[in-house]
Amino acid sequence: MELTQRDYDILTLTHTFSQLASTHLTELLFADRSHSVPDKVLGRLVRLGYLSRVGRRVAGDKGGAGAYVYQLGRAGRLLLDVDGRLMPSVNNHALMIADTYLELRRAEQAGVPALKEWAVELPVPPAVRADLFAVVDFPQQGRSSSYYLEIDLGTEQPARIREKVAGYWRAAEANTDEFFPYMVFVVKQQVRRNEPARIFRRLPEEQQDMMRVVMLGELLPRLLKL
Repeated sequence: MELTQRDYDILTLTHTFSQLASTHLTELLFADRSHSVPDKVLGRLVRLGYLSRVGRRVAGDKGGAGAYVYQLGRAGRLLLDVDGRLMPSVNNHALMIADTYLELRRAEQAGVPALKEWAVELPVPPAVRADLFAVVDFPQQGRSSSYYLEIDLGTEQPARIREKVAGYWRAAEANTDEFFPYMVFVVKQQVRRNEPARIFRRLPEEQQDMMRVVMLGELLPRLLKL
């Protein structure tokens, strides 16, 4: 069966994030279709081996089965010339990167900013890799800003956070452009927000100016103020 352009878009987007939930794909690529359409399309791609179901995403803080999570299947990996093995379990970090990207897209559709450029797992020489990089235009403010977004699930130890901060500071010192992007930790819960914030308060003042920690649900309002 010949694949459609939307099929290719599904596979490319899934590869970019490594895993996506059906809710991500539905909102990003099926916004103009009924709810039954994405289920049929994703089911067909699974049957043909282009996609593989990894499992279900946990629904909410209390647990329970949520949306199906997909990664490239063997046929999809061959089609896109992707090396490596299939992942055996749901990657919650990858899914939260997709959540963050989706927040930016939702704001764009509401006419607040315009997502001018973005990348997942972008190398930031010499020593770090950004979970998500975004260049955002704010037309009403007449400006454009860029951000390195680090997705935090609450599992990073303080030493690892300090290591990331040091890596970004090294990149900032080596930067030859007029501006260096803000480094923003994105968290889901207020209790987790306090840990990176506490670490940032102990940094030298010039490093503090580069670092922020925000809740996922407050992402756009906070970016608007940077």
